[in-house]
Amino acid sequence: MIFDITNALVCFTVVFIAWRIKKIPNWVALVLAVYSFLPFFMNGFLLPSGYMNDQAQYTATLDAVRSGSIMGNIQTGSCDRYDGNCPFFLIQKSVITGWFLALLPIPFVETVNSMGFFNRFLFLITFLWFYHKKFLRGMPLFFFIFYPSLVLYSSLALRDFLVLFFMMVSIIFLVDKKYFRFFMVIFPLYYLKYQNFYLMIILYLLFIIFEKKTFFYRIRYWLIFLSTTILLVKFDFILDLINSHRSAMYYENNNSLSAFIPLEGGYSFILTTIKGLPYFVMKPYPWEASNFFQLLQSVENILLLVFLIVFTKKAYNNNTFLTKKWMFFLIISMCIYGLIIFNFGTAVRYKFPFIVTYVIGLSYELYKIYGYRFDQNLKNKSNV
Repeated sequence: MIFDITNALVCFTVVFIAWRIKKIPNWVALVLAVYSFLPFFMNGFLLPSGYMNDQAQYTATLDAVRSGSIMGNIQTGSCDRYDGNCPFFLIQKSVITGWFLALLPIPFVETVNSMGFFNRFLFLITFLWFYHKKFLRGMPLFFFIFYPSLVLYSSLALRDFLVLFFMMVSIIFLVDKKYFRFFMVIFPLYYLKYQNFYLMIILYLLFIIFEKKTFFYRIRYWLIFLSTTILLVKFDFILDLINSHRSAMYYENNNSLSAFIPLEGGYSFILTTIKGLPYFVMKPYPWEASNFFQLLQSVENILLLVFLIVFTKKAYNNNTFLTKKWMFFLIISMCIYGLIIFNFGTAVRYKFPFIVTYVIGLSYELYKIYGYRFDQNLKNKSNV
């Protein structure tokens, strides 16, 4: 407890310094100061102990990195200190996570909650960077601070916020046309969550193809035709790959494949995609919640949908072209994950990085190119 208090005070000190030098408003400083202590209230309080059991492996690996024995941890897969289970695929992801988080100036790794302070610190420096760039105002600001899933996963001993961190930083470089830095930042995603890596490549291609006054923009229809042709030619291979992931995720959720229905052709693929997209965004529905935590997730989904509609409408009214581009990226991401995810908790966990990326990316590009901020209609009434 004493060691974790020290970790919390490091986060609190960062907030205090930012407030004292007037980098953030008073109300933001107050919220972030409270957030500095959130990891204390995660495991065993808000969440049942062991609810997300892979936290043990991530914490053990981070501890091993800090102890200088990471190679021994890879070879033995030892999780004895935290009573964790160490399958090889999890060791790979936890090692990459440990390497990056170990660089942060959080001193102690003593409990599962300890790693939550590493993610909380990473959240703080990301927020301060975004706020300094002046686009994080109004709706995006309130979203970034109060989005429950973002608050939750930036306080747990998991890799999810690190994945989001790389996605958010990469889109800043992408909008700034610093493409080498973009690829350098998304490279770790290949090992942390390769699906997200490929989806960020798709986002890059969207930027290149729809960059006005360029060669790629002039031949965009030919590129779309070529891409469609390749997808049709490789459709059977893609379908087999999707079915492989679907069956694995279905088995993980149900411990059986007896009721699993694979996709068997173009019609089945299209129909499942159309039906799966809204369900993935909204799952679990209120009547599907089997516990209080899932009910909270359901309420969050409803509020999130309302926010996205209002946010997108406001962005669309200011620039139709940019909004459509980012909407297309979000829809592609949601469709892909909607096809393969069956578990309610996993759906929320896989969805929130793309929701945040969409809001941050669209907000930043509108500000960077057109100087638009979402607080413009409030600037005479508030100092947000």
